Amino acid sequence: MLSSQVTDKLQDCYNLIYEILGKGTEPYESVALVEQYRKYWQPDDVRIILLAESHVFTTEGDRSISLPNIANLPEYPTEYAKFVYCLAYGEKNLTNNRLHPNRDGTPQFWKIFYSCKNHVKGKKDFNPVLSRTKYEQRLQNKIKLLLSLKKKGIWLVDASIVALYNDGHKPPHKKMASVIKKSWECYTADVIRDAQPEQVIFVGKGVASFLEDDLKKVMDNRYAVIPQPNARLSSAEHMANFKQYSKICIGD
Repeated sequence: MLSSQVTDKLQDCYNLIYEILGKGTEPYESVALVEQYRKYWQPDDVRIILLAESHVFTTEGDRSISLPNIANLPEYPTEYAKFVYCLAYGEKNLTNNRLHPNRDGTPQFWKIFYSCKNHVKGKKDFNPVLSRTKYEQRLQNKIKLLLSLKKKGIWLVDASIVALYNDGHKPPHKKMASVIKKSWECYTADVIRDAQPEQVIFVGKGVASFLEDDLKKVMDNRYAVIPQPNARLSSAEHMANFKQYSKICIGD
């Protein structure tokens, strides 16, 4: 559960963003659920923050999908969210629910997570957390990876507290910039200040274009920008980016 202080701040920020996006804004309950997942995986000592753009729009119907209790994850949220920190996102077998979306998940972010824990050399290195590995083992591999990242101080934070992706669509560029800026001003900047990471990695040049100047005021030059894993790049360029995550998070 979120603390009352976090809930109040999140709600106030959401209200300001609602004024920008209007009726199409993701429900506040979904925003709060995503933040529960994020806080669950927050390290005690944050070393590196992966700063992405946003999670994916989660509806009231999505939240009605239940996760079972997971033995070695006490107090883990049990509502489905379209967010990589929700283990059911991309794992239909975990919910076994007919309402579970047929297509969901962000395997590219699991590749980033994997690269932050392991030195990667080729595409096959990612197999333990991808569909090539059977569900039961893959789920355990994902849990083990997330626990390891938490222990090592590596944490995913989104620039926007509300979803900017809904059925493959984003708001117009100007409105999207306004939402990200407002999120930063009323919530995300304080999350990063309070965490006091050694370094921040922008996941995508787009989010960097919105916030790089603002982040410099918090982190000086202790940050890096890596293109999104779904950017239009060659396989070799994507692999070079994953190796960059490894270099920053693990070292040479």
